Amino acid sequence: MIIYTHGQPWPILVLTLEGDERRRAPLLDWLARHGLSHRLFFGVDGRKGLAGRWAAETDRAAARQTYGRDLTDGELACALSHREIYRWIEKTGNPGAIVLEDDALPGPDFAAFLASRAHERLDLLMFDHSHARIWRNSRQHAGGQDLYRLSLPSCLTTGYAISAAAAKRLAAANTPVRWQADWPGNIVALAAMVVVPPIVGHPDGKTGVSHLRSAREGASPRRKSPGLARFTNRLFWKRWITKRLSRRVS
Repeated sequence: MIIYTHGQPWPILVLTLEGDERRRAPLLDWLARHGLSHRLFFGVDGRKGLAGRWAAETDRAAARQTYGRDLTDGELACALSHREIYRWIEKTGNPGAIVLEDDALPGPDFAAFLASRAHERLDLLMFDHSHARIWRNSRQHAGGQDLYRLSLPSCLTTGYAISAAAAKRLAAANTPVRWQADWPGNIVALAAMVVVPPIVGHPDGKTGVSHLRSAREGASPRRKSPGLARFTNRLFWKRWITKRLSRRVS
């Protein structure tokens, strides 16, 4: 049974940067055509580097330890931007929000799903995802879509719904910022779910316009694989078992 949150539907936040009018125009046109109000949320711009307050709110050494390479200014700025959204949700007292990056491509079922307000009973629901693995028997049908619980963290922050409680936890996990935007901390512990198949898309990774891709391609290389040493790591075996009990859906 779906139990909806009382009050107004969660606000739609379009994460964008100053000067990106052309980039966000198709999404704003889609929202207008479907009668969906929104708020522009201007994120942290890392295209010319991070300085001052934003540089002080990152932990590059911790990020390097986690990812085995240096995160670019753009990656850190993206993470800072999503974290600021989480802080905004708490500051404004909203019960949650729908977050769309400005190049998101809503599918034909997206508006109907939002109208159902099924996302308002969850802490974190991803409308778009990549490298997502789900527990095989976790299917829920809501808003005309199939939702599954993640067994391992996935990628992409193109479009998602997040509750105030989850936003508070993710903001704390990424202060100072040392994780990429997708995702800080342990989202599996939040009972994060994904829509299968996705109802929001994203531009082609090779041909689409990306603020992060070119900078990431020139970033320092990852550290070498631990090789056979990984077989003595308890976390390696936990992940190995989880993969065999779950299914990849993107």
